[in-house]
Amino acid sequence: MPYVMRHAPSGTLLAAVQRNGYQLAYYGLVLWEQCPEEARMAEALAQAAIEQGDAAGRLSDWETLELTEHEAKMANVKLRNDPRRVVSYRDGVLAATDG
Repeated sequence: MPYVMRHAPSGTLLAAVQRNGYQLAYYGLVLWEQCPEEARMAEALAQAAIEQGDAAGRLSDWETLELTEHEAKMANVKLRNDPRRVVSYRDGVLAATDG
């Protein structure tokens, strides 16, 4: 089951522009197969262009969350490959908004 980063105060799941196996850019959740270490989490925030001075920039405000494969796929569907969209996970429910 995949792991994601969740911003504890807001419930927002970390998403960023990434490259697929064909080197095509897409916007989706940052996923790991194993629980990421703190250094990898910091790299992921940088990849998502979240800096320490930003409201969500403190690594201590982020936690790892294990999703089912279905939840991860549904979160990416809700993002619609659109960087303006935000997916949150609260009380076991995925919700998307225009950011």
